[in-house]
Amino acid sequence: MQAHTTAIVLAAGQGKRMQAKVHKQYLLIEDKPVLYYSLRAMEDSFMEDIVLVVGKGEEEYCRQEIIEKYHFTKVRAVVEGGKERYHSVAIGLHAISWLCDYVFIHDGARMFVDEQILTRGYENVEKFGACVAGMPSKDTVKLVDEDQFAVNTPPRKLIWAVQTPQIFKADLIENAYAKLMEE
Repeated sequence: MQAHTTAIVLAAGQGKRMQAKVHKQYLLIEDKPVLYYSLRAMEDSFMEDIVLVVGKGEEEYCRQEIIEKYHFTKVRAVVEGGKERYHSVAIGLHAISWLCDYVFIHDGARMFVDEQILTRGYENVEKFGACVAGMPSKDTVKLVDEDQFAVNTPPRKLIWAVQTPQIFKADLIENAYAKLMEE
């Protein structure tokens, strides 16, 4: 891999749907927080830099209890996220003060990212300029009308569940977010 790659790991979410007392990225699995596994995958990969976006007031906790404790050396910045996910992505992009070719945006609570997913993403972003990890849907999906009546069932082979990482040429995503934040 010759291009400069940077990962933005988003860990500012509150996990409200889980209704847990602890944010899901800090829940322990085998005595390590979920966020550890996402960061470990990025640290052990071809990624050159990592920006960690965390919730308000969680910066020092993450520095001490995750980055320093587990010796993550590629984390270049820990920044406070925004109100919504797209705000946090914009903040992560703004924190990249160095030139990079590709940006991998990954949710810190998605701990099963691995080298194969990252490598396939890299190969595809080189070809297409943008790509996203996803899985074919096992569920039947219905399209509904304004009255919530099912009107169509798209073929399952056409339905994919999009996940992360979302991978972009750096200038493409930076320009897109600059325009989004303007509007």
